[in-house]
Amino acid sequence: MKHFYFSVVLFFSLAITGQIKAQVPHVKTVQPVVRYQQMPMLAENSGMIWWNNLIWQHNDSGGEPAIYATDTASNVILRRVTLKGAVNIDWEDIAQDEQYIYAADAGNNTNGARPRFMIYKIAKSMIVDSPRNLTIQPELITFRYEDMPEKPEPVAGNSTDWDCEAMIAFQDKLYLFTKQWKGNKTVVYELSNQAGVQTAKRRDSLDVGGLITGADVHEGSNRVVLTGYTKTGLRFLYLLNGFKKDNFFSGQQKKVLLAGPAQTESVAFINEKLLFIGSEAISVLKQKLESVWTDSLFSKEKVNR
Repeated sequence: MKHFYFSVVLFFSLAITGQIKAQVPHVKTVQPVVRYQQMPMLAENSGMIWWNNLIWQHNDSGGEPAIYATDTASNVILRRVTLKGAVNIDWEDIAQDEQYIYAADAGNNTNGARPRFMIYKIAKSMIVDSPRNLTIQPELITFRYEDMPEKPEPVAGNSTDWDCEAMIAFQDKLYLFTKQWKGNKTVVYELSNQAGVQTAKRRDSLDVGGLITGADVHEGSNRVVLTGYTKTGLRFLYLLNGFKKDNFFSGQQKKVLLAGPAQTESVAFINEKLLFIGSEAISVLKQKLESVWTDSLFSKEKVNR
C-alpha cells in the first residue's frame, strides 16, 4: 500500500522537482550526492545505521528478518545477520547504542489495526567477532502506544496516525517518531531499552508538514535528523539541535528539501558532519545511497531553555 501511494505522488514529484524553490522559497534545498545504486538484495531498504565502519540496513515488510552490512567503498554486502524466531511484518527503522542494535517492526500503514508492535534487541558482542553470515537469538520489546485504542479498528490504507518508521536510541531510552498520515505531524514516544512488554509514553509533537520515514542521532553534537517526504512527493530532512536533555523539539529546528525524486526511507550519521540517505526502489526509481554534508545546515545558535 505504501508503494502504491508513493507511485502516485511520484508523478507529481517528477513534474514539480524543478519548481521546488518557487513553491517553498523559505526552505533551503540541497542536492544530495549519489554514491551508488544499492544491491538488489536491498531494494526495499528501510532503516540504516553506521557501525564498525559499515552501514547496516534491513528491508521492510515481507523481507527476511535480517540485517545486512555493506562496505560503502565497494558497495558489497559483507555480512547478513538473521534473527532467530523473528518475523518481518513491517520493519521500518534501526537504531543503536554502545552495546545493542534495535530493529523496529513498527509499520502500521496497511489498515492501522495492529494492536502491538515489536523491537528486536541485538547484542553487538554476538556480531563483531562472528563469521560472515550468522543466525542469532535477539531479545524482544513488545509495545503499544499509550493513547491508541486497545483494539484499534481497521481504517483505509495510509490513513492512520499510529504508523511509525523512525526510531533513535538516546541516553538508555528508545524514541519513536511517528508517521501521521492524517495529521501530517510527528509524535515522539518514549520506551525503555529493556526487553519486555511496555507502553510507549507520548512526549511531544511537531508539525513537520510531511511523513517521517527515518531518524538518527549524533549524541556528541546533540543533533537529531529526521527524514521523510510531503504528500506531493517532495523529500526533506528535518534537523534538530540545541535541545535540552531528551526534549528534542525544544531547540533549533530547520527543514531542508532534498532535490531529486526518490522514496527516501532512512538516514544515518557517519560523523557529525556527514549523513548517508537511503532510498528504496519504487516504480522507475532504483534503490540508492546518497550523502549530504551537514555542517552548513544545522543551526549554530545556542539555545537557553
